[in-house]
Amino acid sequence: MKKLLATSFLLLFSSLSVADHFVTLGNYQFRTGTSTFRTEYVDQKSNAYQEGHRIMTDVTEQRSFDLSRTLRVPPSRLDVRSIKIDSSYVMVRELSRVPDQIEYQGLVVVNYHYRVRVSRD
Repeated sequence: MKKLLATSFLLLFSSLSVADHFVTLGNYQFRTGTSTFRTEYVDQKSNAYQEGHRIMTDVTEQRSFDLSRTLRVPPSRLDVRSIKIDSSYVMVRELSRVPDQIEYQGLVVVNYHYRVRVSRD
């Protein structure tokens, strides 16, 4: 099950964008980021939500160290114990490639923050 979960994260991970927002406190800078995971396309909207919620639960139950890999937080001077999820939600995208056939894809958006060490020069 864990191998399947790890494989699905690698396949479903779609994007990472680290915001320009950060706060400096002492020798640390606090930064924020957003990651989006995607499910496979399915034929029912409820199935897309269900798969999205499964992924969201798997991500939100991880420890900080594991989140650093799952969310692909840039490792430079990262305090891996500091990664915390601020919010997460599931939404569904509809797609029609042929007339009268709609496919649904779950999107899981995870907003988080973490801290990095800064050097005092």
